[in-house]
Amino acid sequence: MSDANAIEAVTEALVQLVLEGAREVESGAKVEARPPHETPGPSGDPQLNLFLYQIGIDESLRNEDPVGLRPGEHGDPQLPLVLHYLLTAYVPGGADTIAHRMLGGALRTLHEHPHLSRVRLRQVQSPSNVSEQSELIRLTWQSFAEKDIYSLWSAFQTSYRLTVAFEAGPVLIDSRRPPRTAVPVLRRGALDRGPEAAASVESPYPQLTAAVPVAVGPDGLEHEQASVKLGGRVVLRGANLDQANEVRLSHPLLAGPVSIPVVPGSAAEVRFELTGPPQAFPAGLWSVAAVSGTTATNEVSLAVAPEITSGMPMTVQRDGTAAVVRLACRPPVRTGQPVLLVLGSRSVLERRAVAAQPEDPVTGADLTFDVPDAPVGTHLARLRIGGVDSLLVDRTGPKPVFDATQTVTIS
Repeated sequence: MSDANAIEAVTEALVQLVLEGAREVESGAKVEARPPHETPGPSGDPQLNLFLYQIGIDESLRNEDPVGLRPGEHGDPQLPLVLHYLLTAYVPGGADTIAHRMLGGALRTLHEHPHLSRVRLRQVQSPSNVSEQSELIRLTWQSFAEKDIYSLWSAFQTSYRLTVAFEAGPVLIDSRRPPRTAVPVLRRGALDRGPEAAASVESPYPQLTAAVPVAVGPDGLEHEQASVKLGGRVVLRGANLDQANEVRLSHPLLAGPVSIPVVPGSAAEVRFELTGPPQAFPAGLWSVAAVSGTTATNEVSLAVAPEITSGMPMTVQRDGTAAVVRLACRPPVRTGQPVLLVLGSRSVLERRAVAAQPEDPVTGADLTFDVPDAPVGTHLARLRIGGVDSLLVDRTGPKPVFDATQTVTIS
């Protein structure tokens, strides 16, 4: 509970608190709240000046509901202010030691009172009920950099005096608009039982958790792969998938999705095969969703790998110290896809002989790579298109091994 007089009440309470600390060390000290440029004259009494120079918002309380609302009621949140103060000592004749003494007494008192008590707030003359607000008003030290001091005192257009800064908040001001209160509900449903809820973390709707490429090994079992090539099989895993009749695949370089029928399975798994014209499935990362009627699940990622269709293993003769490697692949490369040949741990960019035309997004399946300082020897070869490598590791056996056919020998 707090009204628009809250700022005035907090300032008055701080003046009283600072005055107590200053008079403990300087009996004739005074404390006022006024702009810094209105300094006392040369014959005035020693005094401390408290100046509210900025008001901010406590963002953590910006959208908190007002205190006292019941479920189903709505009201405007309180305005949570943070008040920024400057405390400056003024002593006639420039006696800085007296100024330092008063500041020391005031700061000690502020340190001993980390928040404004409700009792102190009730003792001020301002007709405010800020003392009844739910949050305590905390006092926090603020440090100033040289640029901050220069900016502030330049704005005041007066000579700089030793100043300390602190903030007080949150100061909560209530909205004058009353909360919106709905009429109580007499009965919830025909039997006054309300909605029924089941204690389960599982969603009743179809959802996907992963799209896993698999290959059948010599043992007749499916083995998980890092990516799928054209003609390969993919297992979709999730929940409530028994009604799925197709999958929808999307690629960032295609104008629209591609649909493929699924092989009926269980509620936890369904399968599909990546069959179709090669140009319809460019290599790279795809998004996959299962579709049941007009309902589609969430999307999961699927890596479609390029495949080297040239005769492998391959032998290339060096011309001096360089070599040229020519490969064919599928699916064909599309405009905008980066193409790399990785020989061992060394990558080589493709040489584009013909620039791709905007009206022809497919740039082709014949690739040429210039290998400067080509190392003599046999190297494991991977083709990387759209960030996905061709399948180099055979995972269909008891342990993963490199595919011995995917090599390029430079002689």
